[in-house]
Amino acid sequence: MIGLLIAAQLAVTVRAPDTVIVGSPTVVVVSATAAGVALPRVSAPQGDAFRLTLVGEASQVSVVGATRSTKIEQQFQLVARRAGFFTLPPFEVTGHGTIARSSPRRIVARVGTANTAVPLVISRARLGEEEGVALRAVAAPDTVYVGQQVTYQVGVFLDDDVRVRLRRNPEFIPPEPRGMLAYELPAPPPRTAYGKGGARYEAHVFQRALFPLNAGRYVVPQAQLVYALPLSSSFFSREESRTARADSVLVVAVEPPAAGRPTDYAGAVGELSADVRVDSTAAREGDPLVVTVSVSGRGNVKLLPRPALAVPWGTVVPGDERVRVDTASVAVRGVKEFDWIVTPRAAGTLSLPAVRYPFFNPYTERYEIAVTPPRSIDVAPGTLASIDSAPARVDSAPLMPLRPTLRAPVDAPVEGHPVFWAVALLAPLPAAAAAVARRPRRAPRAVAPADALRALATGRGTSDAAQVRRAYVGALADRLALSPGALASSSGALAQALARAGVTVEGARAAESLLASLDGAAYAPGGRAPAGVARAAATAFDRVDREALPRLALAARAAARLATRASGSHPWVPVLVLLLAGAATLGAGVLRAAVDDEPSRAFSAGMAQYHARHFADAARLFDSAAEQLPRAADAWANFGTASWAAHDTAAAAVGWQRAMRLEPLAADVRDRLALVGAPEEGGIASVPRLPRAAAPLAALATWATGWALICAGVLRRRRGAAGARRPGVGAQLAPWGAAAVTLSLALAVGAREVTSRFDARGLAVVVDRGPLRALPALAADAGPGLYPGDVARVGRRDGAWAHVELDAGREGWVEWSRLVPLALPHSAAEGGREQ
Repeated sequence: MIGLLIAAQLAVTVRAPDTVIVGSPTVVVVSATAAGVALPRVSAPQGDAFRLTLVGEASQVSVVGATRSTKIEQQFQLVARRAGFFTLPPFEVTGHGTIARSSPRRIVARVGTANTAVPLVISRARLGEEEGVALRAVAAPDTVYVGQQVTYQVGVFLDDDVRVRLRRNPEFIPPEPRGMLAYELPAPPPRTAYGKGGARYEAHVFQRALFPLNAGRYVVPQAQLVYALPLSSSFFSREESRTARADSVLVVAVEPPAAGRPTDYAGAVGELSADVRVDSTAAREGDPLVVTVSVSGRGNVKLLPRPALAVPWGTVVPGDERVRVDTASVAVRGVKEFDWIVTPRAAGTLSLPAVRYPFFNPYTERYEIAVTPPRSIDVAPGTLASIDSAPARVDSAPLMPLRPTLRAPVDAPVEGHPVFWAVALLAPLPAAAAAVARRPRRAPRAVAPADALRALATGRGTSDAAQVRRAYVGALADRLALSPGALASSSGALAQALARAGVTVEGARAAESLLASLDGAAYAPGGRAPAGVARAAATAFDRVDREALPRLALAARAAARLATRASGSHPWVPVLVLLLAGAATLGAGVLRAAVDDEPSRAFSAGMAQYHARHFADAARLFDSAAEQLPRAADAWANFGTASWAAHDTAAAAVGWQRAMRLEPLAADVRDRLALVGAPEEGGIASVPRLPRAAAPLAALATWATGWALICAGVLRRRRGAAGARRPGVGAQLAPWGAAAVTLSLALAVGAREVTSRFDARGLAVVVDRGPLRALPALAADAGPGLYPGDVARVGRRDGAWAHVELDAGREGWVEWSRLVPLALPHSAAEGGREQ
């Protein structure tokens, strides 16, 4: 343990164990002392049989009289890479131009559990003299490769005084790291540790095995210990609750190196071996047998990917996977078995080829390959039909019918048209305008011009001539739907307006004469109204009210006059609008004819290629037509049929699914989707059997009807002679209108769900066979299988991975390259298969 003393001013001391466990980290402590205040420099050796990593450093300057000395202490993590004997070369310490070396040490590395060794968290712990309770945490190694084990340890240190005072067991709260798989490891037995000043602690160790899933920096949160101590030595003393926390720990994960990586490497990390077995060494041609490849060793076997199995004399179908994990020791070990269903296509003594399983060994830091031994299988002759005659039968098989003509593209969704939203936004405006017009006045007087005039006639108003004139003119203007200025602009204007409104000549003359007398009285000195003039004005207004046309007819006539005046001021505007509309229609027709010519040629060529049994070329031509006319249901339907004939199940599902969403009532594509095996009824891919625009139009019609009923109810409310409202038909229409508006909102919610089914937003079709992964990594545990033509709902994305949900409760992560988005394109730029 004691190094060489090179000079009186420089000394080095090394403390290292004589026996270590392969792969388990142990601590080597190097202490160097030099005269003066300059720190000596320590150089650590390296070798192929071990790895040394600096994990801690401390320094101290001592002054004794006139002599000063500096001491540095460094802690290294020693990991043996293989079993056997190896020599730890000398450590070199440089100071004041002098070099001191420690003695080399011979260390034994053996394979076995490390539970008998001192836990790393105890050997590294620096405890004070009066801490009472202390928590220390460590992760070793702190820098690993993705998929390599990190041993996380938390040490709970209790001094003798605290152990005596504790009345119940403390509560330990371990951290929950993110982005890493964790396994609980067995706890080593309690040990005794010592702090500064000789303080003695009882040490309890909690440990976990952590496996990073991706490269990056991971922070393991603080561990906590909650305990309670009595405030005095009395048995009935109250307790004080306390919490001790360990420091958070940083772990860095890096990707395995690219140099030397085998081409068939799939992400396996560990120290592994492989074997193969067959459920029977005697088989029969055409009868399936089970081949099992088992990969075992040190590492997280749950993340091991499936190896590649190629059998030239049979068909191979992946089967089940089984995992057994052993956490009885500090190093996690286990075995993962992969099954294949192999059906022999030939008879005789056949050889099962060796299976290569490349992996990265983080302990030797190089890529290695586990190879299974070859196996011989005796296959007896069977009754398996030869496939050589299949092409001749395929050529004579009847073809699935195509859609013969390319019809016009399906119209864009009605809810995306501006007129749809214009109607929805304008529907409440008439009811709102009627409600504002019928809103009761807060003022106690002059609730209406006619009421104001009648109030003056009954004597409740003043006898001011100007006020009577204003009330008289205002009542007539309100009744005739004219402005007060138009009635009093000139002599005879009122009589002409009354005549146009249908009032008799006598009535018009009487009203005009009364207005002239009111003008003279209003502008005379004093402005006093003659006696009885207000009653005469009310009588004249009542006669006009009886003889004139209805208010609604007068209002319509006023609107017509405004329209005529507007068009008369610019007579060329309607003509220009008509010319522009005609030109736009003609141009659109010419452009549509020019654009539609190319898709029609591609569609016709696809028909010819399909009947010539060139199915791949036909699918390509139908795809070209669909790219140019993304809403052509016939192009998508034929694309799916040609792809099915070309044995492209995923493309067939895409074409038929899109055609069904464009024409939900078409029975041909629904029947053909049943061939794919992906359910289109009642599942994720379900499409309602009703027209595309039915649900939005139903909601819009109910919305507009409800507001129309509310508007009619407001307009038909009648007022009494004194302004009091009386119940009538309007009181019955308004509640029905409110109920219709409420129903329309519920229909809008349902319509949104229905239209989302048609649009297929967030849906994708599975391209090829493969497993669902529990995590977004190739090495993650495989779950249920995916099959071409499956329709999946795509959730969140993580780089090249997507989380999907499928029917039958299947969910997990899959590579984005295995999916084709199913969303219907609304423009040519969005068309195509989007592969």
